[in-house]
Amino acid sequence: MKTLLSIDGKVYAVLNVMVELLELNLLFIIGCLPIVTIGSSAVSLYEVVFQIRKEGTVRVLPRFWKAFRGNLLKGIVLWAIVAATFAAMVLSYWMLSNISHGNILVLLPMCVIIAVLLLASGYVFALAGRYDMGVAAIVRASLSLALQHAFISALAVILFLAVVCLIPVLLPRLLFLWVFFAFGLTAYLHSWLLIRVFEQHGDAG
Repeated sequence: MKTLLSIDGKVYAVLNVMVELLELNLLFIIGCLPIVTIGSSAVSLYEVVFQIRKEGTVRVLPRFWKAFRGNLLKGIVLWAIVAATFAAMVLSYWMLSNISHGNILVLLPMCVIIAVLLLASGYVFALAGRYDMGVAAIVRASLSLALQHAFISALAVILFLAVVCLIPVLLPRLLFLWVFFAFGLTAYLHSWLLIRVFEQHGDAG
């Protein structure tokens, strides 16, 4: 019991990570308040999450603030690209659906494109938080990884939808915990999947 509760014990390690994710989650939400900085906040979220996975204990606030300042412009651009792309896809689907009167054969290619973009979006901010890459390189890498690792990419999207979107609707009793942990915990679990993808492309962790 003493070993479990000691500073080097498993219980302490888990509790420490939960506290870090709680702090990180709140910082992420604050960083998203201006709306245009959602991407910058997401990049910072992943950058600190990867640091937590590697180092265990980190000073979350200064790490997040440093990442936020360093990725401010890149995050804004990436968020604008992601938001504009999905807005265009939804509008195109709606227009095509009206023109074709809901013909599934006509809509299927658009559905495939939207699905690929959805899978790719799961990599955009994580790549920006993990590597020093330009915007164009991040977009290309996200699309490439989504196509090469469709199964893991789909799991990542399902994880995000389950934790961030479904829990507050289907399990309202957990709303209190959701507010404090949803984004930080999702990014932490998401990073576990992504690291396995990155390792297959030469990332030693």
